[in-house]
Amino acid sequence: MGKAEDINVSDIDSECGCVESMNIVMNEMIEAIDGKKISDMSDEDKKALEEKTKPLSDKAEEIQKHCDKKFPKVDFEEIKDCAAVEEFKKTMGKLRDLR
Repeated sequence: MGKAEDINVSDIDSECGCVESMNIVMNEMIEAIDGKKISDMSDEDKKALEEKTKPLSDKAEEIQKHCDKKFPKVDFEEIKDCAAVEEFKKTMGKLRDLR
């Protein structure tokens, strides 16, 4: 698995690639949160986390825009033959648990 900063969004050429790329970014977001619950953080910690994760948020937004434009009307949870879909669902579950 690569790193978010290495993802060249314009090279994403499949629905599965969209999910794989987003999964990389979200996993790095989870690492940045470092197991803490966001709701339990002080305002200072939340602000620091926001600054730390801004490049990841920007990358996720860039991927989302690219994929929405390239694959309109695709429900990424319905993609067949893409192992990343199940992985992404787990990742998003972990992220929800940290809110």
